[in-house]
Amino acid sequence: EYRMKKIANFLLVGLVLIGVLVVYDGFFIVEEGKQIMITQFGKPIGEPKTEAGLYLKLPFWQQVTTFDKRIQIWSGEPNQIPTNDKTFVFLDVTARWRITDALLFMKAVKTESRAQALLDDIIGGTVRDMVNKNDLIEIIRSSDWTIDQMTPSNQEPGTAPIRGRDGISESVLEIAADRTPKYGIELIDVMFKRVNY
Repeated sequence: EYRMKKIANFLLVGLVLIGVLVVYDGFFIVEEGKQIMITQFGKPIGEPKTEAGLYLKLPFWQQVTTFDKRIQIWSGEPNQIPTNDKTFVFLDVTARWRITDALLFMKAVKTESRAQALLDDIIGGTVRDMVNKNDLIEIIRSSDWTIDQMTPSNQEPGTAPIRGRDGISESVLEIAADRTPKYGIELIDVMFKRVNY
């Protein structure tokens, strides 16, 4: 009888421990500003959880992968790029982006560090193309200035304003932002931090 009691106690402790593990691994919390994908054997299950709160999953079989829902910063490597008129400019470019579709992002990109590398290619390549197609004067000049003696366009009617730095960064954004949705990424803006020549 003593031995049976000992076995019963041992089984009871084992069941309690398994119950605690199931409860501990069966629930997860989505924090504010985060989004979560549930995976089973590495494959995404269902839709992303984007609202903050407590959620349930199958313990042990299912895992959670967390992504940021907030705006993130991309900073490209400062680069020397030749302009259309064969002058080299040193550009330091930054952009803001966010994950808008966690399921698509997980399938296409997987991690936020890989997203940064992907944006290096997309934004970096677009910046190079735009700089190659424009003269130095357009890259260094603010968009509200005209070619003639660098006077503000509103002071000299009849002189057409050039595109300038702002116009070029808008073009970069438009072209690059067209390529990011298939990765579950929204590109918010692109800015030239520094231009040296």
